[in-house]
Amino acid sequence: MGALDKLGNCPFASLIATIIVFVGVGVFCGTLYRALQIIIINVMDRLFQFSVSWLSVIQIVFIVVAVVMALFAIVLLVFGFLATGATRQNVYSGRKCIMGGRVSAGFFILMSFLLIMGWLVILGVSTIPVFLYIMFGSICNTEVYGKNSEKIDYVFELRHYGIYKNTTYPLFGANPPGRDKIDTPTELRNLCDNFAEAGPLFCTAVAGAACIIFGMIFYMAILSANYTRIKISKELTDYRNAVDMEEIDLHTNGRGILDQSYDKNSFR
Repeated sequence: MGALDKLGNCPFASLIATIIVFVGVGVFCGTLYRALQIIIINVMDRLFQFSVSWLSVIQIVFIVVAVVMALFAIVLLVFGFLATGATRQNVYSGRKCIMGGRVSAGFFILMSFLLIMGWLVILGVSTIPVFLYIMFGSICNTEVYGKNSEKIDYVFELRHYGIYKNTTYPLFGANPPGRDKIDTPTELRNLCDNFAEAGPLFCTAVAGAACIIFGMIFYMAILSANYTRIKISKELTDYRNAVDMEEIDLHTNGRGILDQSYDKNSFR
């Protein structure tokens, strides 16, 4: 029974939600970081020979957000332990403790909702590279992989996709470093190979973001249930105490009646 009681205090739902969020965070961080490294280093720095600063910023911001998400999942798991089984009865027994637990649960529900909205935005942004991968894959299969090196005459220009070299180059009158187009067969194949490597990673990152959203929705359901349980824990505690007191009184009165009847019979 001791082991079963310990298992009863384990928040399995919160634990499952935490595992889902952790898996999503790990997949999202790992695949997105590697995919952006391929684009930043292999494509922009080596092929086009200039850097796009906002890609590095996006890489850092997404990683920081994912790490914060993992820390928040740990906090929710701890709250799940406090609001489950006998632990809930011990921690949230007083009126002030119950009010604090309800406020905490409400705050976590609000934060979970805001994070879900934020991750929906991240999910939408993460789908953009997936569509670009599909588009570039079609171009590469048709214009590069589907032709011999002598017949490749396609020119890949960044200007067609709204990406330009740094127009605020510090040397006045000098052109900024780098290239804005690729037209040689070798470089085009290298570009397509990098796109073919980065594309599936972006698709996996989208799956990781969706996994995080699913885990947070699961957390919201758990927090709502914990909010209700904490709310009624005071009434349940008072009810149990009243039942225990009534049983004690009945037991005491019953023993008193038996003692009185025994005394009367002994005198006879």
